[in-house]
Amino acid sequence: MRVIIVTWSNNRSGGTRQAVYQARGLSERGHDVTLCLPHDSSLWELPGMRDNPLWRALPAEESRQRAFIEGLFPSDPATPTIVHAFHNKAVKRMAWWGLFWRHRALACVAHRGVIFRPGNPLPYLSPAMKAFIPNSEACARAIAWCCPKRKIHVVPNGIPEERIVPSRSASEVRAELDIPNHALIFAYVGNNNPAKGIDPLLRAFAAADLEAYLVLVGASAQRWQPLCDALGITAKIRMIDHSEHVSDYLHAADAFVFPSRDMDSAPNTLLEAIRVGLPVVATTVGGVPEIARDNGLLVPPGDVPALTQALQTMAADPGQRSLWSRNSLRQGSQYTVEARCVALEAIYHAALNLPSAL
Repeated sequence: MRVIIVTWSNNRSGGTRQAVYQARGLSERGHDVTLCLPHDSSLWELPGMRDNPLWRALPAEESRQRAFIEGLFPSDPATPTIVHAFHNKAVKRMAWWGLFWRHRALACVAHRGVIFRPGNPLPYLSPAMKAFIPNSEACARAIAWCCPKRKIHVVPNGIPEERIVPSRSASEVRAELDIPNHALIFAYVGNNNPAKGIDPLLRAFAAADLEAYLVLVGASAQRWQPLCDALGITAKIRMIDHSEHVSDYLHAADAFVFPSRDMDSAPNTLLEAIRVGLPVVATTVGGVPEIARDNGLLVPPGDVPALTQALQTMAADPGQRSLWSRNSLRQGSQYTVEARCVALEAIYHAALNLPSAL
């Protein structure tokens, strides 16, 4: 099957990473895959990506973009072809351009990874769009008002193996961070956006008054050091501005904290922590309660006292942490790239009116 994945997002968002993981996973399963990225995507900056045989740069000129994608179509119009759109701009364009491709054995489908209600229902009603693939039930509910039920297929995000395999030992990471081997570590992975919840996390960690450390991956010391100083917790905080080896820090941790205040659907960072086998403290936003089940504690977003209590509870009971850790490992098996690609193949076949296997 020919699969063309298209995104106009030029950052390293969770949805863009899913497009990357999906392209490689489908290629490894024998499909003819191309991933189209903006010419100015920050992903091109990663080592070796300019030479990635699956990746193509979309033309900067909008007037050339449709012809560029059509140039990727098989020469035989009877060849089964999927165009899989990621992010809003791609979805809108495929919903329109796909109307001109109906003479081919081709179907357009779209990823959906945000919780907010769409403002424009037309792409969801377009006959060119055969399927919408939200990554959580909460995300599916957000589009149900404008998208025919037959088009909605929930498929969880997938995390590739290299995102959960550490490049260093836990003891090496602890030595880098100047944290004793026996000390309890809570880990956070995200960025400095206030919606990600670093502020309430720092306040809760200070109020919990634990014999523990908090490692913040993706947090800027320049942004957060003044608050740490004011709260008197600087000695227990470690900040790593950016890392493509997040698994190193997850494997060194004892528990993961996801303090988001926003409407996350199926955050990759939380899935990575679960696949590593960490017990979690997470907020009840978006699709998070679907992911954090029987493997930790849930608290309301922005509720510092509740988050404080959850951190204290997590720190106080090693036996319970161990149980939650085993549950995370068990649940993590459903968040692999292979599991996602298998589910996508079934959706693709249905969208093309093909048998369940080619």
